[in-house]
Order: sequence, then C-alpha cells, then structure tokens
Amino acid sequence: MTKNTCPNYNSCRLVNAPEFVYGKLNREEYIATYCVVDEQKWKSCKRFLAKQNMGFCPDFVLPDTRLTIEEIIDKFDEAELDK
Repeated sequence: MTKNTCPNYNSCRLVNAPEFVYGKLNREEYIATYCVVDEQKWKSCKRFLAKQNMGFCPDFVLPDTRLTIEEIIDKFDEAELDK
C-alpha cells in the first residue's frame, strides 16, 4: 500500500467483496476515484469518513453518498432499532 492508497483499502467491503457494488465498472470506478489516488480524495470518501467516525462503515454507504455522517449514523441506528 502506498501513501496514495486509502488506509482502509485492505478492509473495505467495497474493494474486497466484488458483489458489494452493482457492476464491475462501478466498483472499479469507485476504487480509481477514491481508493488509490491522493489523500485528499480518499479523505472525502464517505466510507472512509464513516469508519473514522463510527469505527466501521455500514454496508449501505457508498463513497459518493450525499448523506452526511450524521445522517449515516441516524440511518444505521434506525435500521438497528428495526431488527
């Protein structure tokens, strides 16, 4: 892993579970756009930010989601209550 690779790269389901994102091209595009580029890009990834804030990243979060971290936390908490 280089300094241009997200530190979560090896543990991120987006990268490591091929079925996680619909379509191979979408997955590869996310990786090229957010995972293996400069630090500024992966620090804008909502998966990176969610893990930084929550200690993990819920599966429903994509790198470019428009949800704020607070909304991600709320959505996760609501889903947990519904279980």
